[in-house]
Amino acid sequence: MSARVVTSTPVLTPRGSVARGRSNGSVSRVVVVGGEGSLSRVVVARARADGKMKAEETTTKTTTKTMVALAPVVSGACCAEAANAAVDPIASALAAYGHYLGLVLVVGALATEKWTVKANMSEEEEQRLVVADSVYGIAGVLVLYTGYLRATEYGKGWEFYSHEPIFWVKMWLFTVMGSSSLFPTIQIIKRAAAKAKGDVEPMSEKLATRITKIVNGELLAVCSIPLAAALMSRGVAYSADMPWQAGAAPIALTSVALGSKYVKEAINWEEDA
Repeated sequence: MSARVVTSTPVLTPRGSVARGRSNGSVSRVVVVGGEGSLSRVVVARARADGKMKAEETTTKTTTKTMVALAPVVSGACCAEAANAAVDPIASALAAYGHYLGLVLVVGALATEKWTVKANMSEEEEQRLVVADSVYGIAGVLVLYTGYLRATEYGKGWEFYSHEPIFWVKMWLFTVMGSSSLFPTIQIIKRAAAKAKGDVEPMSEKLATRITKIVNGELLAVCSIPLAAALMSRGVAYSADMPWQAGAAPIALTSVALGSKYVKEAINWEEDA
């Protein structure tokens, strides 16, 4: 399916950039994953009016002249937001909104936990901690799901993100945050269950200090994610030669290592140790 892209000013896109252009009843997305003077892959994804995507991949010897020749197609990147709107404006906007809202809720829930946790909390403070941790869990799922949609459907596309090291750094930070939260969550659930049976002890200084330290680490991780996202979206450190497995492996190892560590610590926690 050929498409004629209408543009006003040709723009030479950098390595790793993504552009979309609107044509008659369709949208073309071009991902340049190589650099000048090198063998580069240009991935073109065309979306028909019905929203279905078809991907075509071609290999071309890129030179300055070749890139200039591609400029009329990729110049649509001048307006990345317009590109998203061309794909599906409402769904794209909702995914972005859900992602940002989830991050705000995560930070708010963690801040609430940080300022609520202390030794000998009142019943009201214990309940507030339960609510904050519940909001944190729901918001974390929202961030993960909408992030998946933005990476695969409404952003620059998986072909770009999978070769972007900072994308994997961002995912690693999210993994550290989620795995670390297992200790506070398990302790809060254990205390809520004991309270329901009328057999709960006041929170000790030791447990309050441990939860506070972990929450501080989670806040540091989540507050670093926007910086990673800003660098990632601009193609900083992009490498077309990077396999996605190189980014996914550390995340899987971190998830297993930290997850098992904090679950074990929470289950075997002893107040008088």
